[in-house]
Amino acid sequence: MRAAYRRYVDARCLPTPDGEYTPEALEEMQAAMLDALRAEGPLPDEMRLHLGFAFEYVCAGLADQLLTPIKRPGGREAPIAKSAQQGAIRYLRWCEDGRIEDSSPVRTVAQAFDVVERVVRRWRAAWKDRETPALHEDFGADSVVAFMKADGRVYRRFVKKPEARRPR
Repeated sequence: MRAAYRRYVDARCLPTPDGEYTPEALEEMQAAMLDALRAEGPLPDEMRLHLGFAFEYVCAGLADQLLTPIKRPGGREAPIAKSAQQGAIRYLRWCEDGRIEDSSPVRTVAQAFDVVERVVRRWRAAWKDRETPALHEDFGADSVVAFMKADGRVYRRFVKKPEARRPR
């Protein structure tokens, strides 16, 4: 938490003469804010205050620099989609390890997430060099199946499918 706060304060010290922040400073502030929100413990007062002001702007229908996307949009998956994929990857790996019996795990995941099997294979390839998403040791195969299905529901809810092209 302290490291995130220190990064945030250092970035806040870099406003331009007109009071705005450079894209680099904003990107660092946003990353530090995310780190602090994910850490355990209370949010430092200055960060909480700044975030509160940012949401006041949003609630009033105004844009706030802190909540402005810095990176160029497009081509990236939403964080919630990547998070939901963890359940799919864990399920696939547990099937590969023989801890879950499923003769067609890719099809099972594709159905749960309402995607084509090619998409599931692409996820598996993208995760090949990464660790299997952690799970508390008290959970077993039934939990892995349940979490995969729950992640599939989250994915279907928040990741909208592109509309099919209609013939003219």
